[in-house]
Amino acid sequence: MNSMCKAIWYIESHFGSALSFSGVAKVAGMLKFHLVRASGIHSGQSVMRYVRATRLSEAAKRLIGGNDGILDVALEAGYNAHEAFTRAFGAQFGITPDQLSTPAPLKISSL
Repeated sequence: MNSMCKAIWYIESHFGSALSFSGVAKVAGMLKFHLVRASGIHSGQSVMRYVRATRLSEAAKRLIGGNDGILDVALEAGYNAHEAFTRAFGAQFGITPDQLSTPAPLKISSL
């Protein structure tokens, strides 16, 4: 497994815990400088932005499931405030967590 794959594997399997850029670089066996460069080439985004996107994707899955409240999901995703989570979620997906967790009303047209 190459170094960048190790970094991605580590992020994907530990996104729920506290992750640091230094920690990801260490697990990948890379210098921080090389990890910055490799992540830009590989995914077009920084390592920590990838961590955030992974956490937000998991949060979206939980909200779709409908069993968890938005604040609980936000806290587990590493956000200390509903507002910060809503801003990040909106930037990532273009909708708010409320819009995702609340089903749209059915439109019934007459025949």
